[in-house]
Amino acid sequence: MKRRGRRGPGVPIVPGRIRQARLERGLSLAELAGAEVSRAFIHQLEQGLARPSLPVLEMIAQRTGKPIGFFTSGPETRPTGAVPDLAAELMTMSRRLERLAAALELSEANREGVRIVVGALRHGARLLTAAIRERGPSPGAADEDRP
Repeated sequence: MKRRGRRGPGVPIVPGRIRQARLERGLSLAELAGAEVSRAFIHQLEQGLARPSLPVLEMIAQRTGKPIGFFTSGPETRPTGAVPDLAAELMTMSRRLERLAAALELSEANREGVRIVVGALRHGARLLTAAIRERGPSPGAADEDRP
């Protein structure tokens, strides 16, 4: 799989499905990436920051044992009882806010306000990640309601 010329727009996917399929198959980022792409690119796909080309999506489908349609159609679903990945959602929100601010003509004061909010979202994501690591794996969605 050699890259030729400029990158295309890629195939629209449901980002969480890449990670779901990888974990169900017990693959690391490096194992899924293989020699064709980087681990960082697989991570970007999982976070919704990049779109794969059709050949890369076919490779991912083959390695995870899933049909291509699994990655491209329908709303993102979580396995029954799974706790939402709030840290990832906060990071996604911070990136979306940055892109929105870049597209708008904001005053310097408003830009600083956006930077503060983005920083708070990212800090919250890091705190959640640390708390989850400290607590250990969650046994299910019932724990979501605990303080």
